[in-house]
Amino acid sequence: MSVERIRTRRRRTNRGAGIAEFGPGILVLVICIFFPLVDLLSVCLSYCTIMVLNYNQVAQAALIRASEAANPGGDIKKGIPDTWRGGMGKFVNMSGNVQTDVSYRNGQTESGKGATDAQDVIVRVRTTVTCNPFLPIPFFVGIPGINAPFPIVVFQEKQMENPDFSQQ
Repeated sequence: MSVERIRTRRRRTNRGAGIAEFGPGILVLVICIFFPLVDLLSVCLSYCTIMVLNYNQVAQAALIRASEAANPGGDIKKGIPDTWRGGMGKFVNMSGNVQTDVSYRNGQTESGKGATDAQDVIVRVRTTVTCNPFLPIPFFVGIPGINAPFPIVVFQEKQMENPDFSQQ
């Protein structure tokens, strides 16, 4: 084939069909692929920042008394979430407040620590945050994370530094 024939095949037609189909095609790609992808990335970012919040809460709860951890105005339920909200929490589009539940369970019994056996105590911290999507896309049905609020629940456990604090 000659170079002349190849060039004539590559030329556009005079009707402009390629240009006319570009607008609706790019609109479908943006609405059906790009915006949902941005929303899913924001869900991942929200989850990661809430994991950091929960990790800080469980680390602090392992150090303090049970009465301090259960206090609604204490560090675990108010102090750490308020500090987080002023920092990393700015990247989370929350629709409510942070809800934190603290509970305790018994761990393994450690023998050989004197006359009485000591038992480990595990602290459990459950953090719940309801988030809104970053870019709500107008679909006819509500899809959590795309155009409807979605809850994120993070749960962690840690061994208490002083097991006697769980009884106080």
